[in-house]
Parts: sequence; structure tokens; C-alpha cells
Amino acid sequence: MSHGQTELTVGAVAVGVLLVVFLSSLINGLQIGLVEDVVGSIPHVGVEAATPDARPLWQVQSSSSGAVTALEKITTRSKRIEQWERVRSAIVRIPGVKSVAPAVEGDGLVTRGAKTVGARIVGVIPAEQMRVVSLKNRIVEGDFSKVDEQNIAVGVKMADDLGVHVGTRLRVTSNTGVTETFRVAAIFDMGVEQANESAVYMGLQAGQAMFKIGKDVTNLNIRAARMYDAKPIADQVRGITSLRVTSWMESNEAFLDTLRMQNTAAAIIQAMTLLASAFGVASVMIVFVVQKSRDIGILKSMGATCAQIRRVFILEGLGVGLGGALIGSGLGTGLCYLVTNLTIPGQMFGGKQATIVPMQFNMGYVLLASGVAIAMGLLSSIVPAHRAARLDPVQAIRQG
Repeated sequence: MSHGQTELTVGAVAVGVLLVVFLSSLINGLQIGLVEDVVGSIPHVGVEAATPDARPLWQVQSSSSGAVTALEKITTRSKRIEQWERVRSAIVRIPGVKSVAPAVEGDGLVTRGAKTVGARIVGVIPAEQMRVVSLKNRIVEGDFSKVDEQNIAVGVKMADDLGVHVGTRLRVTSNTGVTETFRVAAIFDMGVEQANESAVYMGLQAGQAMFKIGKDVTNLNIRAARMYDAKPIADQVRGITSLRVTSWMESNEAFLDTLRMQNTAAAIIQAMTLLASAFGVASVMIVFVVQKSRDIGILKSMGATCAQIRRVFILEGLGVGLGGALIGSGLGTGLCYLVTNLTIPGQMFGGKQATIVPMQFNMGYVLLASGVAIAMGLLSSIVPAHRAARLDPVQAIRQG
């Protein structure tokens, strides 16, 4: 094979490997960022007390006949998990559960001066909540660990709407009518508009007091060691409690379907890219057989066996695949690292600094693409090698 043909063929394989490495890292980075934005701000599994059914006291016996003489108001009971420590202890023993954090959640209002906004009030133990929800890289100002009975954390959108910063005091009112004043200790960016606009974190005891539920809680938030184990863990939790249990996978089925379709499309694109490279190698090798048919005929007339001729072309294809794999994987790896360092100031994606192109490099992609490229180079040389080995030396010399 001439130098020009060899370089072009190796280049075609290298481009195929580069595209596979780059596209795999791009799609993986995009998926990890999207999953982190969706799942990072919520527990993998949520346990909460079901809202008690309202019971109308519609029958009041005021006479011997038992006739209805009055219609009482519908009564409701507070939504709470009693003896939650025992429930948490049972959940922690489930295989795959990493941590469980108690919480008190409810609706309310946050006021500063004459401006009031709606809020989702969440009472937590900061250290435990940070083990359940990815908060470490989402704090844009202040310290979330300082959240307690006097200090709160609010989202960036709420902070912007109310014009507050760390140290500002806000008045928080729950839907039970309790009003307290808190100091802003931290401002966070969850990557979710609703959370940034309405979520307010305070200490667990402060939340219990705001909603008048004593020592009880309303939620137990669970983090799994592996996020995709959330559904089986939720099933096991349902087996030990009658509480309402929901996993993030059950709440985001459409999102998961989108990821699966994205993976399928990516696999098809990568396979077609490598297949195109393989056809390129095969076509160049066939042309090479035609060009060198006279030389092949001379070699065979001098005693070269079919196996030896076949071996020459197979080694040529193997060399092309190996050379393309090395060059393509090197360029692809360098390009991935270069793009990863191009960040967008002031923007977050997946709980960390956003990059111009979301990338998540994995050495496994390089090894896989390189292995497939080498195999393709080897396989694409088999047909040309077989064709070269079957050439009749007399006809090859005469026609060559």
C-alpha cells in the first residue's frame, strides 16, 4: 500500500475512534448532568405519611329515633410520621440504603418588608440532609451547616425576588399560623427553578414548631448507594411500613425513557461511524490487491504460499486498525480534556460549574473504541486477503 493510501486509511479509522470517544463522553456528560440536576436536588426515595382521610361527622343522635339533626364540619388530622426513629432504624438496615434523614415539610409564606412570596418550608438536620441531597456544590453563598432554629437557607431565585443576602432577616409564616423571624445563613442553587424560587430550609426543631407536630416528622428522605437501586429499595420499604413510599425513578419515568432512547440513538451513531471506517479500510485493501496483483503473482511464482499472501494482507489491516486506534484515542482524549476546561462563568450544570460542552470522560470508552477499531481493521482485511491468496500467478502477471 502506498504511503498516501496508508495515511488516508489510518486517518479514516482514527477519525472514527475520535468520534466515538468524543460522542460517548459528550452523551455521558450530558446524561450525568441531567440526572444530577433532576435527582441531585431530591432524595432517591421519599417516605411520607399519607394525608389522613377527612371524616364528616354527619350523624348526631339527638333523639330516640336516631334522626340526623345537625351537620358537623369535616375534621382533619395532621400529616405526620410518629415514632419515626424506629422506622428510620428499620430502613437503614435495608441493603443498598446509604443514609436516611428526617424532615418536616409544609407550605407557608416568607416576608421581607412589604413583599411576601410563597414558600415550601423544610425543617432538616443539616448534616444528615447533606448526606441525602447533593448540597455541597450547590451553595452559592454562606454555609448550609449553620442552618438551625434561628438560621435558614433560601434559593437564589427567592433571594433575588426579596433582595436578600447572607445576614438578612426574614419573617416566615407557616400554614398553621405560626410566624418566626430567621436570619439567612446560606443561599443555594438547586438547578431547579421551583426549588430555587420557593424552598426554605430551617432546623428540624424549628420546622416541628412551625407546623405544631411536636417531636414527629412528615418525611424520611433516603439516599441509595446507587441511584438506580431506588425502585427495589422503595419496594422493600413498602414491605416494612404502611407509609407512602415513592422513588425518583417512579416519579420520573418519562425522563428515564428519554435517557434510554438517547442511549439507543448514541449506540447506533457510534456503530455506524465505526462501520463506515471498516468499509473504508476494506475498500482501500481491495484496491490495493488490484494494484499489486502483478507483484502478488510474482511472489506466488517464486514459491509464496496462499497462507503467506493472506497473512501479509491481514497484518496490513491489523496495522491500519492499530495505528488508527492509537491516533484516534489520543486525539479524542486530548479533545475531551480540552473541552472540559472551557467553563461558563456563573452557570451551573449537574451541581458543578457548567462547561461549554458537557463532558464526562471515561477510559472505558477509549478502550472499547480502540478494541472495536482494531477488530474492524482485522476483519475488513479478511476478504481482500482471501482474494489476493486466490489469484492465479500466470493471469496476475499477464494482466498486471
